[in-house]
Amino acid sequence: MKALVVIVGVALLLALPALGDQTQPHTIAVMGEAELRVTPDFATIDVGVITQGTIVADTLADNSSKMSRVIDALRSLNITDNDIHTSTFMIQPKFEKRPAGDYDDQEMRAVVGYYISNKVTVTVTDVSKISKIIDAAAQAGANVTGEVDFQVKNLTQHMDMAREAAVESAHHKAEILTLAAHLKLGSAVSITDNQSSTEYNARAGGSQFETVVVTGSRMPTPILPGEITLTSEVTIVYQAR
Repeated sequence: MKALVVIVGVALLLALPALGDQTQPHTIAVMGEAELRVTPDFATIDVGVITQGTIVADTLADNSSKMSRVIDALRSLNITDNDIHTSTFMIQPKFEKRPAGDYDDQEMRAVVGYYISNKVTVTVTDVSKISKIIDAAAQAGANVTGEVDFQVKNLTQHMDMAREAAVESAHHKAEILTLAAHLKLGSAVSITDNQSSTEYNARAGGSQFETVVVTGSRMPTPILPGEITLTSEVTIVYQAR
């Protein structure tokens, strides 16, 4: 796995003691930020089937039949049942429409049909399979998918690396500032972890697939994992004299 640390912008603030107060040392507050770019180790993909009908039992049978074919298609790609779990199952009634302006929230409306959604979340460690999973599921009858979510293992370890880089950046900037101000940098009196976040670059952003349409001549779905960007930001207050 490759990991690249990038140090980004740092803000600095010099704080002096209040007038007449000679007992407190000068302090300097430094904010440092660093980024760690990591290739994702695995991903999750949502695939599923939505069906509609007037009789709930028939609609459910249709949905179940199509969803069984989708799951069989996933298994054919050597995806184990441990890596497939149901994320959404919903039976929702469809009510008769009312004329425009005719609305009474207390009046019962007739049920004219049913909407059934069944989705599974697939976890895959071989991200090169993502396109095959989407295409195979769609060809088997899936007509809705969700976000492709790229993730990284050992997140804590990677975030620790980003935090260390942020602290080093802040310390370097504090040295530069105190040197310019003809002061001597002292010890740190406080360290604040401002924020830690996980983001994706433009190539790795999750892609939404509201409806999948498959034809015999379609090209494979293009999915590029790119890199995950882990960001850490710290504020350190040093003594200066």
